[in-house]
Amino acid sequence: MTAPEPPASSAGPTGGARDPRLEVTYGVRVAAWWSVCFVAIVVGVAVLIRLLNSISLVTITVAVAVMITALLEPAVRALTRIGVPRALAGIGVFVVGIAVLGLSMWFVVSQVTDAAGDIQTQLDQAADDIKNWLITGPLELSEHDVDEYTTSLGDTISDNRSSLVSGFLRTATSAIGVISGSVFCLFATLFLMLDDGSIWRWFVRIFPPHTREHAHEGGVAAWRTLVVYMRSLVLLAALNALAMVPVMMIADMPLVVPMAVLLFLGSLVPLIGVLVAGVIVCLIAFVANGVTTAIVMAVALILIVQLFGNLLNPIILGKFVNIHPLAILVTVTAGTLLAGIFGAFVAVPLVAVINNVVHAVRTHHATIAPAPTGATAGTLDEEA
Repeated sequence: MTAPEPPASSAGPTGGARDPRLEVTYGVRVAAWWSVCFVAIVVGVAVLIRLLNSISLVTITVAVAVMITALLEPAVRALTRIGVPRALAGIGVFVVGIAVLGLSMWFVVSQVTDAAGDIQTQLDQAADDIKNWLITGPLELSEHDVDEYTTSLGDTISDNRSSLVSGFLRTATSAIGVISGSVFCLFATLFLMLDDGSIWRWFVRIFPPHTREHAHEGGVAAWRTLVVYMRSLVLLAALNALAMVPVMMIADMPLVVPMAVLLFLGSLVPLIGVLVAGVIVCLIAFVANGVTTAIVMAVALILIVQLFGNLLNPIILGKFVNIHPLAILVTVTAGTLLAGIFGAFVAVPLVAVINNVVHAVRTHHATIAPAPTGATAGTLDEEA
């Protein structure tokens, strides 16, 4: 019977010391590399956000221009299918679309401006009624405690109001910044509407030849996602607001049109926006017609939002924007903390675009047949 051989020694051929790298287990080495990669990604994202923040006027205008183009471009594509030249279709849709958007913004601003004083009065009255209920209601809090709590809450809201409203908008506070940003946004939208894909082909050529197919597939998925998202966002926001109008009219609520406009604007920011708008509507209903009307408004709003969200949203969005509600909540909150209202608005479409781009690139990478690098690069160069 042969004795088992002793395990191989990790010492060198001359009997030197054991290699210290072998003392670190495989799991620890993997965790260390993952940590290094994670830190590098976080640092890269932080640097990117800082750079975008330093040129926030450009960032906002380009982002808004891309979103407007995503909303209007399907009409251009439909006109080109029936034989209308691309330039004529782009200019026509641009003029009509900007006119409609301009009139809509004018209506929204005028309604909010005209009703701002009344809304503030109603909210102040609601705050007084809630304060009295806390003192005389079942909680029986002392007036000193209620004053302390409401003062702290007011100070907190005042301290964070500027950060919520500013964010990326801090460089556009002056009239010159707003005007220049608006003009820049209009020109960027027009150029994007007239473009026949040359901008994207130029962008793809920046990538190394062997990755251009992946970049193209990712870009197609990103644009399709953004088009579907913008269409569904505006449609669902309008449906939420219009569906609440007859409910508010039957309940004999004041400021029906401004409240509908407020619900439309709130619905443009998923979850958080419609929640804030709904709270304001319920508070005004509470002041105007009492607790019962406020409860009815809350129940009606929840039912309408859930109805359209669960029935129409999957039909409109399909599988292009499939994000869990918890992920939406986290995304909107993070976007608000990083870039204020603008960050809350763009957070969900950005995450949806990134998610679909990654999925498209992985699918394309898994399905393409192996090919010589030179042949692939040559083909892509000819297409670009």
